[in-house]
Order: sequence, then C-alpha cells, then structure tokens
Amino acid sequence: MMNINLLKFLDKYAGLPLCLLLTVLTRLSGRETHSLRGEEIRKTLAMKFFGMGSILLLAPTLAEFRKTYPGSRLVFLTLGRNREISRALGLFDEIVTLDIDGGWAAFAGSFASVMRYLWKERFDLVLDFEFFTRFSAIVSFFTFAGIKVGYHAWETWRGGIHTIRVPFNRYWHISDSFYALGTHIGLPRKEKLEPVRPAVDQADRDAVRELLAAGGVPGAYVCAYVSAGDLSVERRWPADSFARLLGGLLERGGPRIVLTGSGKEVPYVREMRRRLNDPRVLDLSGRLSVTQLAALLEGAELMISNDGGPLHLAAAMGTRTVSFFGPETPVMYGPLGEGHSVFFKGIECSPCINVHDRKSVRCYWTEPKCMQAIDPEEVLAEVEKKLAR
Repeated sequence: MMNINLLKFLDKYAGLPLCLLLTVLTRLSGRETHSLRGEEIRKTLAMKFFGMGSILLLAPTLAEFRKTYPGSRLVFLTLGRNREISRALGLFDEIVTLDIDGGWAAFAGSFASVMRYLWKERFDLVLDFEFFTRFSAIVSFFTFAGIKVGYHAWETWRGGIHTIRVPFNRYWHISDSFYALGTHIGLPRKEKLEPVRPAVDQADRDAVRELLAAGGVPGAYVCAYVSAGDLSVERRWPADSFARLLGGLLERGGPRIVLTGSGKEVPYVREMRRRLNDPRVLDLSGRLSVTQLAALLEGAELMISNDGGPLHLAAAMGTRTVSFFGPETPVMYGPLGEGHSVFFKGIECSPCINVHDRKSVRCYWTEPKCMQAIDPEEVLAEVEKKLAR
C-alpha cells in the first residue's frame, strides 16, 4: 500500500510545477474558456478519489446530474477501494479505478491504463470534485475535454487548467459545496439534499443475518465504528472513552454490540473487543463487503461512530447515528438526514483539518484534546435516550 502522507507531499510539491506548465499550455492553446451546451454533453467524467464518506455526500449532486443531463454517459473515476460503494449507488454507466493499495507498481499500471482510457474516450465534460489536489487537476488536463470544472482558491493554486473555476466555501456542508459545483453547469438550485441509498441485495442481507446468528446476535443490536480509516487516525475518539461508553451500555442492559471496520482496522477493533471482554459483543471487522456493511447498518438500532465512511453509510441507509468530531467539523461533514446526534466540543484549536492543505493533520498537542474532551457519560445518556425512542 502507498503511504498517504507521501502522496500528499508529492501532490503539493511535484504537482506545483506540473500545474504551472499545463496552465501555460492551456493558455497557448486558447482553450481557457468554452461555452456549455447541454445537448453537446454526451460523455461526462466525474472524479472523486478519496473517502467513501465523501462519495456518499457527493451522490445527491450526481443523482441530480443524471436528471439534468439524461443523454450524457456518466463515468466515475475513483480509487479501487471505492468501486463497490460506487457501484451500489447505481448512478454511473461505468466506473474506472486507480489502485493505490497494491504499491507503486500497481499504481503505475493502473494509472497508465486509466490515461489510455481517457484519451480514447474523449469526454465532453469533466467534473473534478477533489478539493484542491493538483493530481486531479493534472488528470483533468489530460482528458482534453472541452469543459473542465473544478474548485478554485488562492490558498491552493492549481493553475488555470479548469475552464470553469468554482469558489469553495469552507463554512458550507460538503454536500452543498459539491452541489454548488453542479449549479455552475446548470443543475437547478435546491434547498435540501437527500442521501442516495446504496442498493443492497437479498444475498447480502442473508449473509449478514447468518453472521449475526452465528455470533450470538439473534435480535436488536447497536453498531460501533471505533476506528477512523487511514486518512486521519486523529479522528478516533480515544479507545478508553469508547470502551467506557460501550461497557456502560452493556452494564445497563442495552442491546448487543457489533463492532465494524475494514481489513486494515482489524487489529485495532480486535483490541476493543478484548477490552470489553463480553460475549454480547461481536467483532465483524474485516469480514464484510461494503454492501454487507450497508445491510448490517440497515438493521441496526443505532450506529455509534467516529467521523468516517461508515458513519455516512449508516445515514444513507436511514439508520440513526451518534458521532464524534474534533479534528474535522460537523459543519462540513456531519451526517445528512434526520435522527443524528453529533458531539463536537469546538475547543480553540479545533477543527484543524483544512481542505486547502490536503486534509493534513498537525495536532497542536501530543494527543487530540478535542476528542478527549468528549465525556463518555454524556454520550451514554444520549445513546440511551435514542434507544428509548
């Protein structure tokens, strides 16, 4: 697997001269602007590489795009790890992926394959939904599409590669920022965005039901996501706090608890299962596909989660949630829909994640005080209140 921090470093420093060069070439070619005619948009490429949660928050915009441009073929370019959730959304005619989990050789091979595909297809429109990564701007250039749409901010210069440059408002929810980009190509303005529910087939539900039965969970259960992916582990609520919350819920006779997580998160989740040391806790980390996780969340009484993709998947499946924010702000990344409780203390240094700096975390303290400030007893009271309803 490729190191995420190294990728950010390369994007920041190697990407800058490349964007400068491609900006010069764009201006010399005279293709800085292009008129947008809906009937001419027959092939569209949408790009969003990082974050299952971000893709779920992007889905309402792409659903509206399908209504506004019904005659356009919509292709989605993302990372290989996001293929399954992208397919489950049912929005795309084709999904093309880059591989960063198999090392540099796998990435190079997949990148070459993707570039050949883009040159062959000749897209009319490119929608770059990445937040100021220079890599996505560079890929936009090499599509040679007549219209390339992306975010623009002076804090993170990406050049003049995009023909339509959209301001980014850091005080808006990310779903609204995604949709704002869409309005620049003719999507109608909307007051409220609804989550897109991923498709789950009966085989997924049956597989989850069997796992729950085998694990001693015959009835009601609560899901808990105690990790936070590899983009920013600082988003984790401390393990001690999570253990106190889940242990308190079990002591008070709450429903059984199912722990979730990806294959890479198995050791961390397994340690939480060991600490709780209770037969009413089932660890399913690393054992579910994305659509099986959706099926699991669909049947849960509640999802207790750090900021991350599983939180937004639970919201998309219509499940109530209790979540924790600190390095990131719920103003931008809170779950969509009703029935969600968010804990965010907003101490003086929080939030510290900034989309203009590739969402890199530089904690002011040795440990994230913003997450330590969330009291397990306070959370337990909210969880019990939600379960009582």
